[in-house]
Amino acid sequence: MFFSTTDLKGRIHKANRVFERVAAWTWEELKNKPHNIIRHPDMPRIVFRTLWDYIQSGRHIVAYVKNLAHDGRYYWVMAMVSPIPDGYLSVRFKPTSPLRETVEQLYAELRAAEAAIEEESNDRKAAMDASAKLLESSLRRLGFGSYDDFMRHAMKVEMLSREEKLPSAPPADLGTAGHDATAAAALLFDRLVAVLRELCRDLDLYTDLSGRVREKSAIVADVSESLRVSALNGAIEADRLGARAAGLRPVLDWLRGLSAEITHQGRQFSSSLNDLAGEVDQVVFDLACAKLQAEITAFFAHELAVHAVSKPGDAADCMTDGAIAELHSSSCATLNRAVGRLASVRSRLAALSATQMQLIQSSHSLRPVYLTGRIEMAEGVGAGLSSVFRDVGGQMDATSASLEGLGKLLRDLDGHMARGLSHAEDVKGTIADIDSRIGTIY
Repeated sequence: MFFSTTDLKGRIHKANRVFERVAAWTWEELKNKPHNIIRHPDMPRIVFRTLWDYIQSGRHIVAYVKNLAHDGRYYWVMAMVSPIPDGYLSVRFKPTSPLRETVEQLYAELRAAEAAIEEESNDRKAAMDASAKLLESSLRRLGFGSYDDFMRHAMKVEMLSREEKLPSAPPADLGTAGHDATAAAALLFDRLVAVLRELCRDLDLYTDLSGRVREKSAIVADVSESLRVSALNGAIEADRLGARAAGLRPVLDWLRGLSAEITHQGRQFSSSLNDLAGEVDQVVFDLACAKLQAEITAFFAHELAVHAVSKPGDAADCMTDGAIAELHSSSCATLNRAVGRLASVRSRLAALSATQMQLIQSSHSLRPVYLTGRIEMAEGVGAGLSSVFRDVGGQMDATSASLEGLGKLLRDLDGHMARGLSHAEDVKGTIADIDSRIGTIY
């Protein structure tokens, strides 16, 4: 795992020794150089245009990147790039999931498409525009609705793969067992990572529940629409029967009005639930980013501690001086945003749960109308209306069942988020402890 920071134009300001080693450049050669000094020619231009679009609008982005080392070798990284004051922070680690191979093939297709247009017209903008369309269609083919969906999934699978392959604690030979201040600070950052792990423990559950909420909300919208259509079909059949269905006409009008209102409420509710699920996905992504930033901070703190032990009294290098504060500040900013979103989502959950109960009451209000219709049907008005009322009965049951199931999902999600906010208080306490000491150490 390694990092670098740049100014707003992408010139390298700070980095750790791992970056220097992997990239095979000296710090003197990296300092103030454009970050594209390590760009590999196999990388599609559209990836970097997408990256700049995200970070210049103040958003995090995660991307697979193939880099070129100074000695001619290449290396793949999963890069998370974040805006920081007066520049950008990039945290990178080795991707180890099978998804990386899929991305490598996709990048080859994108780069070939760009190269073909560039060779023909020397128009890089046209090449990137064509590549952007190819990227969008390729992501859809892979099952992702947008780059946001893809990068959230990629972040999740790569972080899980990394955690499976690495020990949870720092290596034993880091030299942090003594009472040196930098060693003690490194252990503080370890504690922050540990409490963040507790906060992030339910992220998979959040993602799973978010997906199931989307599925249930779609079902609610579908069955409520089916109910409306059945009521409309009943009105049409009553018109065809004329006087024979006179007794049913008021019932059918009432049924059609109520079902139309339920359909309208269902559509609005489904849209709100989809928005909520998107916010939950963003919370998961932000928490994963905060955890990664905290991990690189702890990793780098141990790196500095080893340096302090091996070279006591040696002054900090210009490439590392002040970097801990920048890393810690960035992880805290990301965490605060995630926890703020978490609290906001939980508040919205309460309102949506109330809407869910109102929809259940509305669907129950159809029951007496339906039963009145069944009584009128006893006089016999034809197979068409009998079929309509059978459909209405089934759809009322399906709507109620879907809404009840959705209510349970919302309650489960609320419980996990309540636990997350409780863990967030522990995280804040650890951060306050770090903040009280960091200025005297780094």
